[in-house]
Amino acid sequence: MKKILVILCLCLPTIVFAQKGTYTIKGKIADLNNPATVFLIYNGAINGKAILNNGQFEFNGQIDQPAEAYLTINTKGTSYAYSNGVKFYVEEGNISITCRDSSLDKAVITGTKTNNTEDHYKTLLQPIETRDEQLETMDTSATEAQKKSPVFLKDLELKNKKLEAEREEVNKKFIIDNPSSVVSLDALYSYAMYSDYDGIKALYDLLTPEVKNSAAGVAYAQELEKMNTVAIGKIAPDFELSDTSYQKVALSSLRGKYVLLDFWASWCPVCRESNPGVVKAYNQYKNKSFTVLSVSLDKQNDRKTWLNAIHHDGLTWTQVSDLKFWNSKVVGLYHLTALPQNFLIDPDGKIIARDLDGEQLSAKLAELFAK
Repeated sequence: MKKILVILCLCLPTIVFAQKGTYTIKGKIADLNNPATVFLIYNGAINGKAILNNGQFEFNGQIDQPAEAYLTINTKGTSYAYSNGVKFYVEEGNISITCRDSSLDKAVITGTKTNNTEDHYKTLLQPIETRDEQLETMDTSATEAQKKSPVFLKDLELKNKKLEAEREEVNKKFIIDNPSSVVSLDALYSYAMYSDYDGIKALYDLLTPEVKNSAAGVAYAQELEKMNTVAIGKIAPDFELSDTSYQKVALSSLRGKYVLLDFWASWCPVCRESNPGVVKAYNQYKNKSFTVLSVSLDKQNDRKTWLNAIHHDGLTWTQVSDLKFWNSKVVGLYHLTALPQNFLIDPDGKIIARDLDGEQLSAKLAELFAK
């Protein structure tokens, strides 16, 4: 997600207001010297760069409103690189950025209201992030026997589900408690990863006019418009991708059936943990006008890994992909910001539910076919 958020930051539109304030950003990154260079990025551009002198640097400028920004470092000093950076907010006042080594993700940022609010937000999420890392370790260190164990996979799925529910609640409460801070837009991006349009729009409407009219707020309003195109009740956008045999398959070719449009990837641990539940629902209802269309966000060089994952997880329904990772055309079409995500589509092509786990899917299908 960090890379996605960096791209969003760089693409934010610039909105000009009449009144400007001055800012000063002072920092120290270890004891680095020339050619190590730091870059200041906000409002879609590099707004400054400085060669480090005993780790020290300084930026000065004018700003009309708090702007999401990134400080990045290239120890070789040749050019800007976003792979080593830290997000903060440029705003009127004095901002301090310090780091004991060249890994900016460990930087401490203080000095202004918005950055202090951002620090508070990170503190609220820290216990969740720690447990998230523990679950990832639990998954990556699993034996082959554990990866094939329904009990082990179910346990991981339930723990992930509980963690995401807690993350969603923390984000929701933060937004409600901080409607006048642009940091709430960060929380809203996180909240939106597994939430429906109506819930996201309701929280966006709580934000103050100042936040909505900020560059980030205007950009988020545009994102909301995109989200609305795949909201419950909308017709699922059609697309055509190649299956594992290089045959083109269109979503619209499945009209007349209930379809679970499932977005996943072989590299996504939570997707793999969720697959057994989808397999169970599919096997139970595949003879009752129900099917699954899985769309993978794997990479071109990982075609074999994708095919092996399909076989390993027992996914016997249609699998398609253009193997373009997050550059796939379906990412923008369905406003995908995380995996897994899914949409349940009725026989007329209308979205009737989304982000169902295996048990929820089985329950929903039982309700639909009971009618």
